[in-house]
Amino acid sequence: MKIMRILPSMDFGGIERGVYDFSKRAVKLGHKIVIISGYGRFIPSLIENGIKWYNLPMDKKNLYVFLKSYYGLKKIVKKEKPDIIHVQSRFPSWIVYYARRNFPNVAVVTSIHNFYPLRWYSQSVGKGDIVIVVSKALKKYAMKYLKIPERKIRLVYNGVAEDFLNIKKEKKDSSPVIGMISRFTKGKGHFIFLKTVKNLYENGTEIKSVIVGSGSKKYEMKLKNWIDENGLNKIVKIIKVDSKEALKFIDILVVPSIKSEGFGRTVVEAQMAETPVIATNIGAVPELIKDGETGFLVNPDNSSQIVEKVKFIMKSPEKVKNIVEKAKKYAIENFSVDKMVEETLKVYEELV
Repeated sequence: MKIMRILPSMDFGGIERGVYDFSKRAVKLGHKIVIISGYGRFIPSLIENGIKWYNLPMDKKNLYVFLKSYYGLKKIVKKEKPDIIHVQSRFPSWIVYYARRNFPNVAVVTSIHNFYPLRWYSQSVGKGDIVIVVSKALKKYAMKYLKIPERKIRLVYNGVAEDFLNIKKEKKDSSPVIGMISRFTKGKGHFIFLKTVKNLYENGTEIKSVIVGSGSKKYEMKLKNWIDENGLNKIVKIIKVDSKEALKFIDILVVPSIKSEGFGRTVVEAQMAETPVIATNIGAVPELIKDGETGFLVNPDNSSQIVEKVKFIMKSPEKVKNIVEKAKKYAIENFSVDKMVEETLKVYEELV
């Protein structure tokens, strides 16, 4: 099968990582993969693995980019003759929607990865012949707010690479490291995390803390200023490494989102790496964590609850060991790359 994947770029992000993992595995299974996107860190490795790539950035939403991508896509599809087009993100989905009248016999799959605002603009992700959602929470959202009929929707959870099963912890001192891994955006709850760290520190709990991520420079500066103003420079560091490297030294992962997560990749990555997770009880997170069994759930915007969970984890090593072992087993059974690839290919075969 020749599969064309279309997305804005191939740099940092859960969507990009999912396309990367799928493409490498699908090629080994004998499928041909063509990616249309802007450049990103994943491109060199994909090309080395025999995946064809067309440089057509769609990460800037304006008329010039739309028209350039519209005409560029028509030419590429005519040349490549794919069996399936799978498009992700709203802007590329609009481009494919208007361009597909030029290739009406090619099946189109769209994906929903987030709870999108601006619902009129988000209608594009529901215009595929089949729509993939990456959580049950997103399925409900797609049906209720985007008015996508249930018969068109297929649930395929994201897959997390087995690399995270082989992470070896690097312990440098006795103080546990509480960490957060996410983009620098308001909805991720960074300031809830910092309030948690401040509370623990001021009440005599010996900890260290790290925020791992990239994104808005302006937002990152706000975080740094808050850390300075609250005297937390010695215990809170902001660094830029990938999540595999970060999970080598993070002892407790906190995911304090105040905006609903469409999936929660970092939760599963931490579970596979046998790292206890404390996360907000919204969006798709309850599908990944059973409170007290495979992790810990807290209410949104509630740093005091996170403090309680951190203290429990520090005081109950045997109970926590049992929880992280169950979490690892659950993650492997439900969120592996193999399972994601298998179920995605089933969707394609259904259309082809």
